[in-house]
Amino acid sequence: DVFEFQVVAYQLGIAHPTGYPLFLMLGKLFTFLPISTVAWRVNFSAVVYALITVGGLVWLGWRLHGRYLPALLAAVAFALTPTFWSQAIAAEVYTLHSLFVTAALLLMVFLTADRRPPTADRERWFVLLFGLIGLSLTNHLTTLFLLPAAGLTLLFVYPDLLRPTAWRGHLPFLLKLAAALLLPLLLYLYLPIRWQMVNGEPMGFARFVEWVVGGRFQQSLQWQAWLRDPTRWEVVGRLFLAEWRPWALGLAGGGLLYMFWRNWRTAVLLLVTGVGYTFYCLNYYVPDLNVFLLPAQLIIALAWGAGVAAIFPKDDGQQTIDEQGWGIVRRPSSIVLWLVLLAAVGLRAAELWPQLDQSGERALDAWGRAVLAQPLAENGAILADSEKIAPLYYLQLVEGWRPDMSIMVLPDESAYRAELDGRIAAGQTVYLARFLPGLEGIYHLRSAGPLLEVSGSPAATADRRPPTADPWRHGEIELLDWELEVEAAVDPAQTAVTFHWHTAVPLTQTEHIYLRWFDLAADAPYPMREGRHAAGNYYPTVAWRPGEVVSDYHLLPRPVLPVETTLELQLAWGRPFSRPADLEWRPITRVDLPATDPAHLPALRPWRSQIGPLALRGSYAPAQSRPEGELPLLLAGHASFAGLEIQLINEVEGTKISVKDYADFVEEKSAKSAKSAVSILLDTDLPNGRYQIIAAYPGETAVCGWLARPSDGCILGELEISGVPLPDEAINFEDKIALLAVELSDTVLTPGGQLFATFVWQGLTAVPDNYTIFAQVLSADDRLVGQVDAWPLQGTYPTSQWRPGETIRDPHLIPLAADLPPGEYRLIVGWYLLADMRRLPLLDETGAAMGDHFSLPGLMVQNTDLQD
Repeated sequence: DVFEFQVVAYQLGIAHPTGYPLFLMLGKLFTFLPISTVAWRVNFSAVVYALITVGGLVWLGWRLHGRYLPALLAAVAFALTPTFWSQAIAAEVYTLHSLFVTAALLLMVFLTADRRPPTADRERWFVLLFGLIGLSLTNHLTTLFLLPAAGLTLLFVYPDLLRPTAWRGHLPFLLKLAAALLLPLLLYLYLPIRWQMVNGEPMGFARFVEWVVGGRFQQSLQWQAWLRDPTRWEVVGRLFLAEWRPWALGLAGGGLLYMFWRNWRTAVLLLVTGVGYTFYCLNYYVPDLNVFLLPAQLIIALAWGAGVAAIFPKDDGQQTIDEQGWGIVRRPSSIVLWLVLLAAVGLRAAELWPQLDQSGERALDAWGRAVLAQPLAENGAILADSEKIAPLYYLQLVEGWRPDMSIMVLPDESAYRAELDGRIAAGQTVYLARFLPGLEGIYHLRSAGPLLEVSGSPAATADRRPPTADPWRHGEIELLDWELEVEAAVDPAQTAVTFHWHTAVPLTQTEHIYLRWFDLAADAPYPMREGRHAAGNYYPTVAWRPGEVVSDYHLLPRPVLPVETTLELQLAWGRPFSRPADLEWRPITRVDLPATDPAHLPALRPWRSQIGPLALRGSYAPAQSRPEGELPLLLAGHASFAGLEIQLINEVEGTKISVKDYADFVEEKSAKSAKSAVSILLDTDLPNGRYQIIAAYPGETAVCGWLARPSDGCILGELEISGVPLPDEAINFEDKIALLAVELSDTVLTPGGQLFATFVWQGLTAVPDNYTIFAQVLSADDRLVGQVDAWPLQGTYPTSQWRPGETIRDPHLIPLAADLPPGEYRLIVGWYLLADMRRLPLLDETGAAMGDHFSLPGLMVQNTDLQD
């Protein structure tokens, strides 16, 4: 959505339902700022809305309990909740929505407070309130949940409206309110007007209504889910706890009682609003549910501030409302509270910054530019997933790259397949930037850089010649030639290589391609990249047609090298899940790889430290590691790393790990003035606990930062070693996730029905990536008859948020095909990473990979004729 809004606001185009006309028109104004890129300018609009929201919360909190510092503290606490902060730095509608919610609540509190506006002015304030709600509806339709509180406000101020006859005297006033609410909705006329200009056809009334009400999302909204699906309560409760500590929620509960004591009407308004948005989220099945909870989180922040106000006595020097409403009493105790506030803000910001900072997230932009810079076929089509569409769409429509290409994202696999089949039948070249199963054996597949080209005809061998008189062969597979990008355009930290394979006969055995770097000087290999099918892991050898050329693109991470080093690129063919020692490795080419540029290293923490002869400029180590695992440590700086020692120290016991042996072989080559980097794997055979990572040279002093006192070493960071043993009988997915149990609603399948499966997972260690579960029902002949792909807990609990040792019950409904013949079936389940479709391997007791999914047999479809 972020990339879509950046493009659509700039073009004044059509966004996905519900259209968001107000956000787009305001976003267009921000695109005129003479600063940075169009994307940055539209992102900046969210920053502005967020800042106004936080300022409004201070005012609102002050109105609720008359205390300035608690109101400010509550506003800052809300601003630093992870979800609101994440929405305040990207082009999304939710900070503008929060601004409207805050403004509407402020007006409601003002109208129901003890000091209400004069009677003559009340009608104008109500017109403003309902006009504000109407305007907000053109930004986000969940503004509807403000209407119950607005109606209650009306009844609190005009209680005679409840009498059967009295309301008629207010009819002109009520008509004004209806007009104020409905007139802003005319902004939705933006959609048919711009639709005609953008698409060259009328939008039509039926499509207009479906677009505005979000008809395509209606299946996700199930109003009885709160009653029928107990998992929803767990999901929503966990989302509240993700933003607030339990004690903070308890304080918010006390603050709500305090507001009831001060003014029960305003407390009711806040409670009704918060419950309304929470109820909506209980019934809405979407992965990004946390953003729809923001108004309820806002209510919690206000109640939390009221709780703080209730704790501190009024004579402590905090703000009190004087006769003018703005008096401030300054006392020493207020200075203490300010200092506490600043400290809390600083600590919370420091805690959240690493997970919310996206300033270095430019990989997708580099990928998109590299893809569109390729010699793709004129007037071709790229079918992308929801992640890859973003840079392609932005670069094409905003920066003008490849306007001839059709670039699209579609809702499901059946839509992708229909689109692909239709375009190929029409003679168009189609490229895939997403995984789409079942193409092998039907189409010819080949790599087009990181894309997959799908074609109805094979590539001929005429343009390909062997690089030598003695071509490289593996059985019946011949390597015609290869192309090498030492620094891949899509990712400078990796090397890209494209092989062109050929076979003259059908192949009957599935084999994977394995790649690795080999250090000739050290006579040692670097870890191999796991085996894959050709053409982006799409095209198994048994699907190759005799005579065709298979273009096969691979990315191979380059080792972190402190100096220029000659490495050999080696290739092997082998059965899936082969071990390195069982493969026949053959050299492809030798490459002089330059010393690693520290700018290409991920997430280096900057340093300005002098440790003995080493000027340390940056380091990286994970914050968590599993016991008996390997801790990757990256160091960047000037001079040699030879003799450096790394220590892991905790309060109880410590360990010292020397990396001298690793660094010795580059000592003579490394120039003191050269920028260099090293990658080290440290064994962490240590008990669970928190450790300091300390770098030191024995007998040398260290200065860890500007004007710091000399010391024996520098602390690079803290490491938490945490994890749990693999439970007995558990299924081990790459030592990251364990499958403890599978619970099925029934083993007898119903054609056209659903299989209810609950997977019980346990996190074995911290997982930095968000993996997707795939659960598939297969027939005896491996025909796919049911499938679901999702993040855990209905998409709301990604693996990056799991705690080591935590057990997660994860229910899934798997829809089944209507044409299930009688027979035996099985359920398979596993994990993959959407970015590269890599599946987590299944490990045996020795740690060797033995597959990429767990299979549960025993399902069946009964023969109904025999039953009768």
